[in-house]
Amino acid sequence: MLKISFSEIPTEEKWILEGRLTEPWVRELRTIWKRNHRTAKQRACIVDLNEITFVDKSGERLLRAMVREGAQCIASGTYIKRILENLTKGKGSVLNRLTGFFFAAVIAAFAVRFGAQCIAGGIYIKHILENLTIKGKGSVLNRLTGFFFAAVAAVFAALIGGAPAKAQNTAVTGSVPSGPASDELVQLTLRDAIKMALQYNLGAIESGQNAQIARGQRLLALSNLLPQVSAGASENVQQVNLATFGFSGLKLQGIPTVVGPFSYSSVDASVSQTLFSYESIQRFRAARTAEQAAQLSYQDILDVVTLTVGNAYLRITEADSRIKAQQAQVQNARALYDRAVDQVQAGTAPRIDATRTEVQLHTEEYNLSIARNNFAVAKLALGRAIGLPLGQEFELADTLPYSDITPLSVDDALQIAFKSRSDFRSALDSQKAAAQTLSAAKGERYPTVAVNGSYGDIGPTFGNSHGDFTFQAGIRVPLFTGGRIKGDVTQAEAELRQRKAETENIRGQIDQDIRTALLNLNAAKEQVEVAKQNVELANESLARSKDRFTSGVTDSVEVVQAEQALASANDQYITSLYNHNFAKLSLARALGVARTNYNQYLGEK
Repeated sequence: MLKISFSEIPTEEKWILEGRLTEPWVRELRTIWKRNHRTAKQRACIVDLNEITFVDKSGERLLRAMVREGAQCIASGTYIKRILENLTKGKGSVLNRLTGFFFAAVIAAFAVRFGAQCIAGGIYIKHILENLTIKGKGSVLNRLTGFFFAAVAAVFAALIGGAPAKAQNTAVTGSVPSGPASDELVQLTLRDAIKMALQYNLGAIESGQNAQIARGQRLLALSNLLPQVSAGASENVQQVNLATFGFSGLKLQGIPTVVGPFSYSSVDASVSQTLFSYESIQRFRAARTAEQAAQLSYQDILDVVTLTVGNAYLRITEADSRIKAQQAQVQNARALYDRAVDQVQAGTAPRIDATRTEVQLHTEEYNLSIARNNFAVAKLALGRAIGLPLGQEFELADTLPYSDITPLSVDDALQIAFKSRSDFRSALDSQKAAAQTLSAAKGERYPTVAVNGSYGDIGPTFGNSHGDFTFQAGIRVPLFTGGRIKGDVTQAEAELRQRKAETENIRGQIDQDIRTALLNLNAAKEQVEVAKQNVELANESLARSKDRFTSGVTDSVEVVQAEQALASANDQYITSLYNHNFAKLSLARALGVARTNYNQYLGEK
C-alpha cells in the first residue's frame, strides 16, 4: 500500500509518500501528480521519501519523471539514497567524451615517449612491459606513431571496460591492514599468508560484501510476496476555523466559526498482501539466482587471491635465491681479485688482470645490491596483499623446494575445470537469472491481485472510543502502458544475450587456461632439468679456469668469462624453478582448486 499526502502554500508544494512505490500504486501517484503538480520557477516542490520501503522499476521511472519536472526528492535511508543517486547520475555529451578521449590519448602517447614509467601488478602486463623495454626500436616517426596508437587503444579500452579490470587488479593486490605491528619477527608460512589474505585482502572483502548486497536484493524481492503489517497510535489536538472552508455566515446564526480546541485518540493496525503477481514471483526467483551467482563469484575471487598471494610468496623465494647466488658470485669475484693482486705484486701477472677482476668484483656487488632491493620490494608486495600490519617485519618459513607432479590429460583437466571453476558456475547462474528477469518483464502483462485492510479504534478517549475498519480487494490488468512493458522485455532480452555470450567466453577462457597451464608446466619441467645441468657444467668450467689462472696458463679473461657463465646459469636455474612452481599454481587456478589444493601442487606441508 502507498499513502500519499499532499500540501501546498504559495511558495511550496510538499508530497509525503509512505509505503511501497510499486504497481498498481504508481499509477495512482502518477494520476494525482498530474492533477496537483504545478510547475513554477518561484515554487519549490519537495517529495519526502523517508517512509518509502521499496521502489520497483515503474516507481523509479515515475521518480525520474518527477525530478525532470522540478521535484526535489529527500530521503535519509541508504536504500532510497542509492536509488536517487542512480536517477540523478548524468553523463556528458558524446562530443565531450570523445574530445576528452582524444586528448587523453595524446597525453598518454607523449608521456610514454618521453620517459613515463609504467607500473603493473598483473603478471601478463608485467611481461608485456618487459618486452617493451628490451625489443629493438625503429625510427622516431614509427615510434611516435606506435606510441600514439597504443595509447589510443589503451584509453579506448579503459572507456569501454578497462576500468573494472583495473579496479579488480587493484583490489586483489590491496588489503586492509590487520592491526598494529609488533616488535617480533613473524615467521610466515604460505598457509598463514593465504589464510590472512582470505580475511584481509581487499578483493575478498569487496566480493564478500557484494554477495551480501545480492542477499539484500533477494530479501527485498521476497518482501513483495509477503504481507506488510503496520500498527500505530496517536493523540491529536486540533482547532478548526470554519471560515477558511467557506462557512462565513455562521456567526449570523449564532454558530461560532472556530471549533475547538478538541482532542481525540486513535490506535490502528493495517495489513496489505499481494495475492498474485507473476512479475514479483519471477523477480524473486531471479534475485535468488543472482545471489547464488554472487556467492560463486566470491569463491572465484578467493581462488584469484590464492593465486596472487602464492605468486607473491614465490617471488620472495626467487629473490632470496638470487641473493644467495649473487653472494656466492661476489665471494668468487673477491677471491679472484685478491689472487690477481697477489700475482701482480709478485710480478707474475700484468696489472690489467687486477683491473679486470676488480671491475668484475664491482659488477657482482652492484648486482647483489639490486637483488637485495628486489627482495625487499617483493616482501612489501606480499605484505600489502595479505593485510600485514604496516611496517611489520617478517621472514618466510617455507622454502617450497622443487617437486614434480604428474599432470592430468587435457580432457580430464577440462572436465574437472568445468565442474569446479566458480566463475563458470557463476556465469551459468547469471544467465539463468537473466532468463528469469526476462520472464518477469513479460509477466508485467499479467493481472495483479492484491488486498489490504485496516482496523482502528478512535474517540475522545480510549475509554470512549469506537472501532472503524476498511477492507479493499482488487485486481489490476494493464491495458496500455505506452511501450513500457515492451521496453522492459527488450532490455531483458539484450541482457540475456549478454550473459549467454559471457558464459561462452568463460568456457573458451577455461579451455585456454588449461591448455596454457599444461604447456607451461611441461616446458618449465624441461627448463629445470636443463638449467640444473648447465649450473653443474658452469661450476666445473669455473673451477678449471681458476686452476689454469693460478698455474699461469691463462689470464683473468677466461676466469671472468667463466664467472659470468655461472651467473647466467644460476639465473636461469632460479627462473626455471620459479616458473615451474608458478605453472603448478596456475594449473590449480585453471582447474578451480587453487584455494583448496594449493599445498598439493606446491608441495607445501
